[in-house]
Amino acid sequence: MKRVLTGRFMHETNTFSIQKTEMALWRRRDFHRDNEIPAAFRGTRSALGATFEAADKYGWTLIHPISANANPSGTVTDDAFEQIGGMMLEAAERQKPIDGVLLHLHGAMVVDSYEDGEGELLARLRRVLGPDVPVVVTLDLHANVTQQMAENASALIAFRTYPHIDQYERAWQGAELLQRAMNGEVKPKTIIARRPMIYGLDRGRTQKGPMAELIAKGEKLENSGEALVVSVCAGFSRANIRDVGPSVTVTVDMARGDARSRGKSVA
Repeated sequence: MKRVLTGRFMHETNTFSIQKTEMALWRRRDFHRDNEIPAAFRGTRSALGATFEAADKYGWTLIHPISANANPSGTVTDDAFEQIGGMMLEAAERQKPIDGVLLHLHGAMVVDSYEDGEGELLARLRRVLGPDVPVVVTLDLHANVTQQMAENASALIAFRTYPHIDQYERAWQGAELLQRAMNGEVKPKTIIARRPMIYGLDRGRTQKGPMAELIAKGEKLENSGEALVVSVCAGFSRANIRDVGPSVTVTVDMARGDARSRGKSVA
């Protein structure tokens, strides 16, 4: 029986806002701990709802320390980041061995001390779990994806709808990939490509236009087997950070000899 760490830690940070995102703002909107999480999310068409369904299907033992989602607002305080992120990291350490991770993050979190909140969290998690545990992450399509995220997550799977009505489907996609990785069927590795742009892709509108066209191209690559996952993110330009703007990430199977070069060419 595989032991899977899951959780949710989401914030879209507007660094131009004067209101800091303190711990009280997380507790005010969506904050569930440990045994509160199944009651809140099991049976829902949400990312965590899909995660519970996958656990039932595959026989996983889920470790679910925290689900936290604050309204979009200003920079996250170090205290809030350390408290919430610490809950995930402490669970990862305490509940070893962990066979796999399926996290639901936003991708545009900025913290007082870290421009790349998700990248910092994933780097710390990787240090706890080591290099071989597969870590699959779902993201908002307005994520500012960084090299640090790509290096520390095995796969990054972004939403493909705006409004975001496919969180359940993307979480299932992540769960299926995680199961394959834990079984040794694939060895996912993510490669990122960026352009020197702050704004692009029609702010991520997916009904038509450049975002929809790129997502369709990515799905063709997935269906053909050239890539395990292709994620297109529009970025979030209200974050005054270095790694801001649109990106494409391609997750390939490193068990195939040409995976890295193929991933770079696709991206």
